[in-house]
Amino acid sequence: MSYGGLQLEMNFDSSMNRFQNCLDNGVFVMLVEQSAPTTGTDPAIAGERLSEMEYAVLNINELPTGLAITDRFGTSGTWGAAEFAASLAPDTRDRHVIYISGRDATLEEVGEKVKLCSAGGFRNVVPVSGNSYPGETIKSCRNMVFSDSVCQLEMLRRMKNENPFFCGCVGNPYKYTPKDLFPQYLKLIKKIDHGAKFVVTQIGWDMLKLQELRWYLGYRGLHFPTIARLILLTPEKLEKIQANHVSGMRISPDFNTILENELKYSHNQFEAAQWRRLELQVAGCRLLGYSGIQIAGLDTPDKVRVAAKRVTAALKEFRNFDDWKREYIEHLARAEMAPYPNCFYLFDKLFSSAHLDGTAEMTQFKSEGLTKQEKRIYRLRKFMFPHADRQNPGAHFIAKKLFAGCQECSHCRLPRTFFVCPETCPKGLSNGPCGGTLANGGCELGGMECTHSKMMRLAAWRRKVHRLEEQYIEPVARIIG
Repeated sequence: MSYGGLQLEMNFDSSMNRFQNCLDNGVFVMLVEQSAPTTGTDPAIAGERLSEMEYAVLNINELPTGLAITDRFGTSGTWGAAEFAASLAPDTRDRHVIYISGRDATLEEVGEKVKLCSAGGFRNVVPVSGNSYPGETIKSCRNMVFSDSVCQLEMLRRMKNENPFFCGCVGNPYKYTPKDLFPQYLKLIKKIDHGAKFVVTQIGWDMLKLQELRWYLGYRGLHFPTIARLILLTPEKLEKIQANHVSGMRISPDFNTILENELKYSHNQFEAAQWRRLELQVAGCRLLGYSGIQIAGLDTPDKVRVAAKRVTAALKEFRNFDDWKREYIEHLARAEMAPYPNCFYLFDKLFSSAHLDGTAEMTQFKSEGLTKQEKRIYRLRKFMFPHADRQNPGAHFIAKKLFAGCQECSHCRLPRTFFVCPETCPKGLSNGPCGGTLANGGCELGGMECTHSKMMRLAAWRRKVHRLEEQYIEPVARIIG
């Protein structure tokens, strides 16, 4: 079968990876997102539904298409993605992508998920730290293990010859203040440094932010394939997003007004509007240099087939960036897609051209500084614990408890994290934030500043942000209870 000039053999070869071949050769791909069901679902019924979706995907001739199997929550009440995917045809598993959640799983347990993927012939994996549930608190998350996605990627990298995987990672460009945005990009760079070969975005609607991500990677000289995660909205999904029940996903007031107006008419008209918006997003992604799209909300084989035809038509309809931009802006009636006032974009001339060129410059901004008290606390900790990472973790425990909030880690990392303990993050993430951080730099669970936002402010004050990006911070065994 031939897609865009690239010959894709249909016989199974364990050394071949059709998904990777497409990304390496610039062939635009489509992934259809499917979430693992709860363990209460009848396995026979779940397997039959997945087989029906796979049949629809494998019979799409318009463009290379695969499934993206997710278990981002990864709770004990949900099947693991690799287990759920076990019913897929063995000879086409290199076309699909498996997401591996670190929620409620130690690195050793993640390793078992990885072995299951390897034994099953799956080659494309995306480690994620895992989401929190709506209603969960800082306290409940502290009593749970979250394996950092950077640590998962490092574990896979250290497998060397035992690692058959083409690894990806998730990045969230939909951040609208420097305090919220830069820790996300810092963590994205760390994921790439530790083995990620392609990037998948979080779900969002702001095409300027999708372009910002592409430009930022180009600015850093990181020419990696990127896949935009999109969603076909339904009234039910919209209601959940509006109620803030979907981590890291925000709708701007202007866009919300558009959607509410579309809801006033018939269900068919609302659905037609979402399909047209999806077409414009897909075409824009391709023109901005994205290697593919991952679409959530295609929950029936019929929707998969319709999506393939509409995506193909959109790619043919828009071959020129200026033509697409004109239609996109007109379609949105110049609505503001940023969810907050006075929103920050990393580059000044987004949408001036499709791709980064020599005239594009980074937006000037003033980073948020430190209070006098924060500076005093930093200097005190540095004076008292300069070599804590080279000492017995129990050394100076009382002082560390009083002045640094010591969490009794198995090894101390304070000097490497600007004297902010990574365990003060409710999820215990050591190499950067999760994707759900708030615009003010706050933790998604509320009540505190994101630990990694605080680290970055300290690093910027010391003019050593590069240290945070370059250093791998080892995880610790979490004390539960």
